[in-house]
Amino acid sequence: MVLLMAGCSAEPSVPSMPKNVCWGVFASSSVAPLVPNGDTAKVENDRPIDVFGSERSTYCAVRIDGNSRFVAWAELRRSGKGTDWNHAARTFGSHIEAGDEAFVWDGAAASVFLCERPDLPRNLVLPPSAKYIELELTADRSPKTQQTRDVLTTLLKQYVQFAKRELKCRN
Repeated sequence: MVLLMAGCSAEPSVPSMPKNVCWGVFASSSVAPLVPNGDTAKVENDRPIDVFGSERSTYCAVRIDGNSRFVAWAELRRSGKGTDWNHAARTFGSHIEAGDEAFVWDGAAASVFLCERPDLPRNLVLPPSAKYIELELTADRSPKTQQTRDVLTTLLKQYVQFAKRELKCRN
């Protein structure tokens, strides 16, 4: 006896995303290998990148079926290279070349770099010591493979160059 299965759905795939995501930095085709399959994709908080304002941090997230699966995050910091700026990176990561100091590990990559901005007035909200930028990319539920680390490394290098330009870093 032969059973025919009618109406079976096709293999799940990564949902359609805009051509570029998160400030236009990342091509969706580059992010797609990092996100799980699903029905819908939405880019959240894709407003201009600014860490020198009162917020001192920002992020952009790609949500798949309502869950954050790829996040690009940026924060203004008082410490940089050679400090304990990212415990997870130092504990689980491998050193990569991006910014002043950077690491990649399963599902994430992060970098820190000096961003001098002599044109900004310094005060209680923006003290003189706040001159380092930490960037982090996380890819929740991405495969734990060397290919994922390679993709994250490439994306982090793009992100560092973008952030330095957009934040008008002089150093």
